[in-house]
Amino acid sequence: MISKLMHKRALTPTWLHFVIVILLVLGVFFRFVNLDRKVFWIDENYTSLRISGHTEAEFIQQVFDGHIVNLKELQKYQQPNPEKGLFSTINSLAVESPQHPPLYYVMARFWLQWWGTSAAAIRSLSALLSLLLFPCVYWLCIELFKSSLTGWIAIALIAVSPFHILYAQEAREYSLWSVTIALSSAALLHAIRRKTMLSWAIYAASVALGLYTFIFSVFVIIGHTAYIVIMERWRLTKTCLSYSLAMIAALLAFSPWIIIVLNNLSRVQSTAAWTELKLPFGRLLQGWIIHLSCVFFDLNTGYKYLRPPSLVLLVLVAYSIYFLLRKTPKDVWLFVLTLIGASALALVLPDLIFGGMRSIQARYLIPCYLGVQLAVAYLLAAKLASSKNRQQQIWQLIFIIILTGSIVSCAVSSQAEFWWNKSPDKHKYNSQIASIVNSTVRPLLISDDSTLISDSFACRILALSYLLNPKVQLQLVLEPNIPKIPDGFSDVFLFSPSEALRLSIEKQAYIAELVFQRDNFWFWKLSNY
Repeated sequence: MISKLMHKRALTPTWLHFVIVILLVLGVFFRFVNLDRKVFWIDENYTSLRISGHTEAEFIQQVFDGHIVNLKELQKYQQPNPEKGLFSTINSLAVESPQHPPLYYVMARFWLQWWGTSAAAIRSLSALLSLLLFPCVYWLCIELFKSSLTGWIAIALIAVSPFHILYAQEAREYSLWSVTIALSSAALLHAIRRKTMLSWAIYAASVALGLYTFIFSVFVIIGHTAYIVIMERWRLTKTCLSYSLAMIAALLAFSPWIIIVLNNLSRVQSTAAWTELKLPFGRLLQGWIIHLSCVFFDLNTGYKYLRPPSLVLLVLVAYSIYFLLRKTPKDVWLFVLTLIGASALALVLPDLIFGGMRSIQARYLIPCYLGVQLAVAYLLAAKLASSKNRQQQIWQLIFIIILTGSIVSCAVSSQAEFWWNKSPDKHKYNSQIASIVNSTVRPLLISDDSTLISDSFACRILALSYLLNPKVQLQLVLEPNIPKIPDGFSDVFLFSPSEALRLSIEKQAYIAELVFQRDNFWFWKLSNY
């Protein structure tokens, strides 16, 4: 009944047309405004390092040897390097970060060759790719709900979603991944409906694109597989056979990278070891709720503080899923639930059984959040198309409140230097440190690797370098090496040094004065006896 009424009212009211146009304009604006404002954090520096074609091991070997380094010398590790071709970019990922397939990084390398190497330039690729999510989600809604109204409301929600805009402004592959998730999902439903060789070939290609974008696309595949198997009642039907052939084709296309991942499995496990840090269940539950609410409303509480809006939005999401189950046929609600459940269960269950924090890494749950937005879009479309005027008015108000919260969130975020997705605990002091160093005449910054977390210390130095003036020079060493400080510098600083480094330098007739200390972060200035 609801589907018929929504189809009957496919021509949306004039006010809703106007609202959607405004939201699209705002969505584009928020994706491109202040692209260089937020800190260029560790993960984005890894992107720059991969694009350069250098490995982190090469960077450390060539830079952390105690010689004086200027910022220009560091730049060759943050931009396409003529000495390192496209193969070097792919090899850097294969050797050190095989869990990140090369599609986005190859695209980014070509993009930077055309548009420069600033933070805004590299982030603009993600912002541009994120716009492709609009037509893909609309197509998905048409295939799934047969409702243009639901499609436009889904686009409206995504256009000003603070979560999607955060990752549209990050130099990583996640905005492209969002596109491939929606694209492959729509292509699957299209292939099931059309049952042609071409439609299944399009689906296979979209799956391969998703796999070459991010390895967790395998969770999307699991959801699609579960959907096909359940809908076909575990029988080897023509649809099952076509799906199997399409999946085999996609996996064969991805097989070169599968081999790379298997050959470097120990590296994958070591780089993902941080996700195994055990957290209490209450912390996990709080993170799940808050990150889910960040899809609609986000004032940078991260996962540390649970606010009333998060609980209200949780109720809205729960009701949306309940409404979907009650009012749509099995082929509709099952698709949404498998899209939500496959990625959620794949991350939540290991955290609950073995311990870990995989499930509170919001970027890993993008398939889940897209499924949630589909459910909410269907609920809003159904209520706005209701024949009961009173009900229409109530849900128009709810729709406006949701959109207002999203727009306010995006406005606040657009002016911020730090946000929860960029690990502010690792970067929030960099700007203060840079300000101190930049205020001096001819500064030297010394650091070693001992106190910088795990194997990311190299890219933490690169992250700091984005904030430093060209006059600043650096002297970097690996513990236990001690640098010999040359003459000719007006000021010498120690950036979060090990105690051994500080004490050894003090023995060279220097006094270390603590000028900045927060949490476990230490910054010293040297002076002669």
